[in-house]
Amino acid sequence: MSDNSVKDFIDIFINPTFRWIILGITIILTVLAYLQEPIRFSGNKGFLGLKYRAHYFVLICFTLFLYFFNVLGLEFTIPFSKDMPFMWYIPLIIIIYAIITDITMQSKIVDNKDGNLEAPPSYLLPKKYRLMIYYFIIIFDIIIFVQGLLYAGIVPQFKTTILHQFFLNRFGGFTPQNKVMFIISWLGMAGLAMDAYMIKNQYGFTACRYGLPESWNF
Repeated sequence: MSDNSVKDFIDIFINPTFRWIILGITIILTVLAYLQEPIRFSGNKGFLGLKYRAHYFVLICFTLFLYFFNVLGLEFTIPFSKDMPFMWYIPLIIIIYAIITDITMQSKIVDNKDGNLEAPPSYLLPKKYRLMIYYFIIIFDIIIFVQGLLYAGIVPQFKTTILHQFFLNRFGGFTPQNKVMFIISWLGMAGLAMDAYMIKNQYGFTACRYGLPESWNF
């Protein structure tokens, strides 16, 4: 592949419109994944010490916070549109959090006590499709991370420590003018860690593990 071809690919890859599309799709998939998550109906407790309904609500709120932080970063560097009203994204953020809150409030705790065979909600997809959604999310999150890295570039500095070469010089550098974008970009690693946790839980999902009826094994 020629240098021009590589440059053309990178230009398309970090195109502002493409970056906004990828981020938008990822946010939509994240909400969909939460809607399709059977674990949020569990009365067992997660590592946060909360029942899984509250546990997953906290995790989804944190995940969306990271994405919305990314929205702010994109709006600051490559505005969605010059025709959009000031802080147009605030109502959108409120609506998405309202949707997540409503989903959580409608998620009653279900257990397998006394041989309960209550069927799962009809809208829940089989495990293989739920996993597929999470796989797409982690792929798009990796794309978002790489897009930010390529767009901001590496700042050449005189310091050649390992810390500078592999961390502080990335994403435009940890400079007074770029600290916010630097932090926003590296927070993407937290998002990837969250993706890995969600995939792990979904991959190893069995109804008995979360105190759900056997009919939820599908």
